Amino acid sequence: DRLNGSAGTATAVRQLYGIARPPIAWDRDYLRARVRAYDPTTLSQFTATGEPVWVGEGNHDPESGAIPLARVRFFERGTGAIWLDEQPEAVLSENAETVRATIAEEGASFIGDIQAITGLTMLAVREAVRELVAWGIVTNDTVEAMREIARWKAMVPRTGADPTSWLPADYAPSPNRRFTRARPNVRRLPKWRRPDRPGAAASGWTGRWSLVRRRGNMGPELPEEERAERIARQWLARYGIVSRDWWRRERPPVSWRSIYRELKRLEYRGEVRRGYFVKGLGGAQFALPDAVEWLRAVASEDQSSASFVVMAASDPANIYNLHLELVDRDPLSRPRGSGALLVTRGGRIAMAVEGRGRRFSVADWLSPEEIAAAKKALIEHLRGEKSARYLM
Repeated sequence: DRLNGSAGTATAVRQLYGIARPPIAWDRDYLRARVRAYDPTTLSQFTATGEPVWVGEGNHDPESGAIPLARVRFFERGTGAIWLDEQPEAVLSENAETVRATIAEEGASFIGDIQAITGLTMLAVREAVRELVAWGIVTNDTVEAMREIARWKAMVPRTGADPTSWLPADYAPSPNRRFTRARPNVRRLPKWRRPDRPGAAASGWTGRWSLVRRRGNMGPELPEEERAERIARQWLARYGIVSRDWWRRERPPVSWRSIYRELKRLEYRGEVRRGYFVKGLGGAQFALPDAVEWLRAVASEDQSSASFVVMAASDPANIYNLHLELVDRDPLSRPRGSGALLVTRGGRIAMAVEGRGRRFSVADWLSPEEIAAAKKALIEHLRGEKSARYLM
């Protein structure tokens, strides 16, 4: 069953602590799938309490130097050392280095203060902050800033690019002619936005920017056994059943051997059960007693009367994006695209959706009436997404 209201949003975020997922999908997919009539402002209210911290991750391209923001992770303040790896060596632009030094010296700062201290233009400051977020160096005390970063597109070309890289290989310039600028990429130019809509130049980027790796965020240095136990308990709360497949998916900075050892200790204490509960998952599976009983109840029910459930293909609850062994993969289980959706009933895939509803494939075991019901569930999901887009 879905959760309700602000308390439901807080519970859903706590359940997903530690896992990194695309920033746009948190509001659009994951929380809306877990909270009934989800309102993005409830996430803002929960973030304002100071409990959750969000940290970005990017995919660095060494050749071009670009690092777009790819994922965002939430964790409880004071537990960052459990979920974050060692800080990679960042390759920062000159403006990003200036902004980082300013934040390190001044402490948590509003973006207007950063601009005044550095002397950079607001556009240059925002691009520098976006770069620092993608490297996981800075964060903000509001979730609205995360949403703006996710929408932001870099418009300042990075230095060091070959100005003639867009020309044909056999091109010969005219005598006494030199090229000093690269051809602009029109897709990287910002689009004009109404000033009263989200993402406009005068809105967003609220809150204070601060370094991620501070004692308040990271917490104390814990022994590996305690970190492994906390990860094990978090996974039990998130999935109900834990196997090595979750470690392969999330890759926390703690070995599976250590987590497995703590799960065995929980088993000896009687807090979890060990067995082979889900076909295809790793052989060593540990489950909460309530999860075992729920699986038995689901197995004995008639799933033909179950309701259709819409989830993102990247949702942590989607077991089909794991590399399951000894299981014939459903051809509908891997829709393409970052916004792909799955419509399921009783754990079976009924419909695979790409392009947020532009293309879809239907399972052959559905009747015409069931296909209509699955499409209705999908339409309601997409309609709710559009109604919440203004707030996001």
